[in-house]
Amino acid sequence: MAWTEEQVRALVTDAGTLKRGQELASPSKWSNLGQTDTAAWGHCAGSGSRPYLTAIDLSEPAFKCSCPSRVFPCKHGAGLFLLLAGQPELLPTAAPPDWLADWLGKRQQSQEKKTSKAAAPVPAEEAEDTPTTRPTAPADAGPGLEVAPARLARMEQGAADLELWLIDLMRSGIAALDQQPRSFWESQAARLVDNQLPGLAGTLRELATLRHSHADWPARLLGRLGELYWLTRAFRNRHHLPADTHQEVLQQVGITIKKEELLTQAPAITDEWQVLGLRITEEERLTVRRCWLRGLGTGRYALLLEYAFGSQPFATHLVPNAYYEGRLVFYPGLLPLRATPLELKFTGSGKAHAAPPGLSPTQLLQGYAEALARHPWLREWPATLAEVVPARLPDDSWVLTHGPENLALPLRLSSADEGWQLLALSGGHPLSVFGEWDGQALRPLGSWSYL
Repeated sequence: MAWTEEQVRALVTDAGTLKRGQELASPSKWSNLGQTDTAAWGHCAGSGSRPYLTAIDLSEPAFKCSCPSRVFPCKHGAGLFLLLAGQPELLPTAAPPDWLADWLGKRQQSQEKKTSKAAAPVPAEEAEDTPTTRPTAPADAGPGLEVAPARLARMEQGAADLELWLIDLMRSGIAALDQQPRSFWESQAARLVDNQLPGLAGTLRELATLRHSHADWPARLLGRLGELYWLTRAFRNRHHLPADTHQEVLQQVGITIKKEELLTQAPAITDEWQVLGLRITEEERLTVRRCWLRGLGTGRYALLLEYAFGSQPFATHLVPNAYYEGRLVFYPGLLPLRATPLELKFTGSGKAHAAPPGLSPTQLLQGYAEALARHPWLREWPATLAEVVPARLPDDSWVLTHGPENLALPLRLSSADEGWQLLALSGGHPLSVFGEWDGQALRPLGSWSYL
């Protein structure tokens, strides 16, 4: 298995640890390096007389180091992994040392216990207490969405207040909204939070960022206000909606499905999953990771949304362009895309990986239109485009061009360097690009060259 620096960086979520790891990714810092098909190890020189014993279990991957750091991977683990990705020839094939063999053996035993426990049948006397035999959730909540009556009453009041606020806003017109301070939106969002409607509050806060963000921001703002009003009305009218729409609306306004309930009530999809791309962002003290998978057998897209607090690692180790076997459970809704892993086992990674089947820009737009008709609050739509070439326009924006259709799709990039990197990968030739389409532009998350 050949690892890339991009995959290693995706595992090191703490920017400080990654920077220090890059400084340690030098042969002069290491001794007693070695590797097998499933592990890598080495001794890293530190400030003391004894070096730090560092190892990586590549089958997950997982990290071990004798340093006192509580961050995994620590800077030594990150440095060793970067060294393995950039200069694998420096780690000769050898038998693992005793301290590493002992650690790997304990990990293997722990994994076998977990596997046998998961496969064991539930005793009859315990089955009566399992979530599957609990009374069904109230009809107002839907499966897996239990809401206390007191919270529902507050939510009803908050939705009613928001509806009146939106109607008053439209009656006075939106011409002067660009003159309103941020507190104009924040005060209303805070009231929604107080009324247990965090989903609506988050949408309202996004509206404040639209002012002057694009040349056509008034039209976009008007459209988003319409979506918010539609969602508010749908929540107040939820008892008359189909079951899947009912559940979608509850999740949109901020009611969270308990993971334990989801795993017992929804069927699991088994497949081999390819990691197409991921995006990591910061929200206050939380690190958020959006990771897109695609089943090789089912062809189904899946979004794994995970949060990590501070410098803590994510619960699931996922790297770009890697493959995992396992089962996913999808959240209910109008277009089930978000999923949670029941189990995922790393099966391989390499620089030579196959691109998923791709679409033309016309097929993307048609598919998005059909999805939007089913799910009017859809934000990001996953898609892989084939035979596209990145190009830079005179105004410094970037597009993906498709020669056969003579179409160009705008790109939403995190930095200008991202466009140049895509162009360098393509070399001016067609390539495949996976990303999130939001109705206006594509945010690229993965790419594959045909050369």
